[in-house]
Amino acid sequence: MSILWLAKKNDDFISHCKCEESFVGDAGQLDCPWCGCGWLFSCSKCRKAFSFAEAVNVNKTWKELAREDLLGFSGKEPNQSEITQWIDHMQHMTSHLELGQTYVYLDGCFIPTDEEDFEFEGLHAKHDFHKPPQVIALDDERIVSDLLENPDYWTQNAINS
Repeated sequence: MSILWLAKKNDDFISHCKCEESFVGDAGQLDCPWCGCGWLFSCSKCRKAFSFAEAVNVNKTWKELAREDLLGFSGKEPNQSEITQWIDHMQHMTSHLELGQTYVYLDGCFIPTDEEDFEFEGLHAKHDFHKPPQVIALDDERIVSDLLENPDYWTQNAINS
């Protein structure tokens, strides 16, 4: 049985992960999404960031994916409750993935790179984009300082402001 999951697609834009097999881990987004935790994927093994991931079939169980990610995050063997919570959360997060599609992470959501004219409420802020900002950054890196890494953007668009 295979599971549809996200794996690092390439080294475009930002890519600090050099693992041979890089699966997306739970973002673990904090209250400072501008630091990168709100707009970059995290490798389940090395925990280093990258920008683009592709939906692929993996020959692992949900429990194996959960254990690998939780162990990579904490460095300790996860208990059954942590594994169950991770599986429930990530099954919800990945329910809309399409095989072969490329995605970016933004504020709690996996967004297809070909998405256009979309708005949503993320974990931290409300967003309204013509294209995913990571895609825009491939041609115009100013979006990093103007938006992605800009605390003012995230604070001004915060859901609880």
